[in-house]
Amino acid sequence: MIKNLMQRPLNALGYEVRKLNAKRAPRLELELYKQLYPEDSLVNRRFYNVGAGGFSHPYWTNIDHQSDWYAFYKEQMLKGIDHDLFSLKPLPIADSSAEVVYTSHTVEHITNEAAQHLFDETHRILKPNGYFRLTTPNIELEYRAFSENDRHYYRSIDRYSIEANWKKAMYNGPLNKASTAQIFLFHFASSVSMLHADGAPERITDDELLSLFKDLGFEGALDHCISRCPVEIQKKYPGNHLNWWSYAKMTRMLKQAGFSRIHLSGYQQSYCPVLRNTDLFDNTHPRISLYVEAIK
Repeated sequence: MIKNLMQRPLNALGYEVRKLNAKRAPRLELELYKQLYPEDSLVNRRFYNVGAGGFSHPYWTNIDHQSDWYAFYKEQMLKGIDHDLFSLKPLPIADSSAEVVYTSHTVEHITNEAAQHLFDETHRILKPNGYFRLTTPNIELEYRAFSENDRHYYRSIDRYSIEANWKKAMYNGPLNKASTAQIFLFHFASSVSMLHADGAPERITDDELLSLFKDLGFEGALDHCISRCPVEIQKKYPGNHLNWWSYAKMTRMLKQAGFSRIHLSGYQQSYCPVLRNTDLFDNTHPRISLYVEAIK
């Protein structure tokens, strides 16, 4: 997935990634881990980053799925666990063995079924009092920008009004000619947007999108849109989005997985000391992110 320490040359969704200072290596804070966790957890890397991409830390195990789309992360992926979240298979990790599970800007790329399975598996593998931290685009911020026609929110417009860029990113035209409705739709249900150059056979027009929110309400309209995103197209373009997340929705699904202690968090505000290191965590798209933390 689009991740912490590296970035695709072109991010079709136009989100920024905070870049580390190129003159120094990221802070690993190894002594902090040694103070907080048993040696067995450090040696066996019982800290798991799901959808890790180019993430690298000596005490963490990456979980991601190799594909041509993310070929530039191949070296890091080979060192971790290759796992397809769409497979709904159990994570190859023992019950109650993980100290921390972290996932950043991954759950918007998978279906509700796959996300629920991930939440269930995370609850299974975490030790009691273990932390699960999630970050993902905040649909309420996206919807406000759409409903108020706040085109300044979508920083991708200028970049993808350059022909070489919009073609490479699989848009079918420049974003400065696109409606706010279609840009918004691309941000949570990419393949049904009229902007996608190789998307779903049946797209959603501006008028239909407005009617959906009028007739079905907020969550009903969002669910209808993502239900029309074919999974096979998502697997072809795994950088696309086919899901939306709010704190209310995430809380419901985390509770279903068995979590009872769930908190709305913020940038660098983790209850877990090692996750406050923004050299490694929370540095993907902080301007538009929702942060949620659950404790087993």
